[in-house]
Amino acid sequence: MKAHALLSSLLLLSLSGLSTGALADEDKKDPMAHGEKVHQTHCYKCHTDQVYTRENRFVRSLDALSKQVKRCKENTGAPWFEEDTDAVVQFLNKKYYKF
Repeated sequence: MKAHALLSSLLLLSLSGLSTGALADEDKKDPMAHGEKVHQTHCYKCHTDQVYTRENRFVRSLDALSKQVKRCKENTGAPWFEEDTDAVVQFLNKKYYKF
């Protein structure tokens, strides 16, 4: 009886992990939506949208934007993978910079 309960618990944990992973994978299929979500979760902790729209912004190219996002990620210790960083760059470029 105990083995059956343990097996049932393990199966339930495995299925819940798969469904969470599937949602994360589904989110990453749309880089813009994923970038927006990651941005909202992490970037608003330090600044508002004004940093992207101010007249004297120093990001003037897609390469500079990518480097700045990577700097912010490293300085804050955000737990991002490469695709998270790329998605944030894509999101910021489409919404604000338009390089």
